Amino acid sequence: MKKLISFLICICLGIFIGGAELSQVQAANPRVMISDYSIEEGEVLAGQPFTLNITLKNTASSAVRNLKLTIATEQGELLPLEGAGTAYVAKIDADGEAQISFSMKAIDGLEEKSYKLTLKTEYEGSNGIEYTVDESVFIPVKLKQRISVTDIFLPDSELELGDTVEISASINNLGDGPLYNVTVQVSGENLEETGSYIGNIESGKSGILDVLTKASSISEIGDKNKLIVSYEDRAGNLHKEEAEFLVSVKQPMYENLELVKTAPDASGTIKVILWVIVGVAVLAAVVWVLIKRRQRKKSILEEF
Repeated sequence: MKKLISFLICICLGIFIGGAELSQVQAANPRVMISDYSIEEGEVLAGQPFTLNITLKNTASSAVRNLKLTIATEQGELLPLEGAGTAYVAKIDADGEAQISFSMKAIDGLEEKSYKLTLKTEYEGSNGIEYTVDESVFIPVKLKQRISVTDIFLPDSELELGDTVEISASINNLGDGPLYNVTVQVSGENLEETGSYIGNIESGKSGILDVLTKASSISEIGDKNKLIVSYEDRAGNLHKEEAEFLVSVKQPMYENLELVKTAPDASGTIKVILWVIVGVAVLAAVVWVLIKRRQRKKSILEEF
């Protein structure tokens, strides 16, 4: 009997201990989690403000209350513009969601990479038990890209059709990060399309464009032409900028110059024509002399 009683006591203790462990496991399981987050501006630029939107979802079968969300980065790379990076939600119903927004700023001088943002969620369950959940998201920070095209130079402001045109310009990197694989395309209404590879341009530096093209069509007033600058950022995203310039192309002075150059030699024909002229002149002189002689002979006979 004593053995039976001891056996039953062990079973009861096991059930009690197992149930307690199960309750602890269930209590330790997160009930509120981050289901989504987004950057309202689309991207985060170093030195610029942005808005971080976070969606919290209550996966429990009962409501949670007094929820506090705290955000922070390891070395303060992303800072809240207002408050201490903490938001409060009074209640989230079972299987419900809550959206929280933070106005933040990426500090100046950051490298172009993703930064770890830690989110700490503290709340109370329906049974009054307090829960804490730590999660992390990674926010990619980009460097602002900005270029300018200056000192566009053409040797002649007015060109003739078919002329070779040398175009030079400065491609200036005014942004915070380097420009990769910079190329320049010449495109327009009266110049042949051509392109040139510049390479990489560091922040605060300039690349020099020097390219040859041809005047391809006539324009009296001046047609718009473009320098299309293409470059990549560190992530490999392609960007383009355009700069316009005017070029006038006029009719060449000798439009049949090529025909004249390729025509056969005319010296033989000219010689023949000269000989014909000389022959006609000699024949005319002979005829004139004969006529004069005849008139003189007739005059002499009349005298007798």
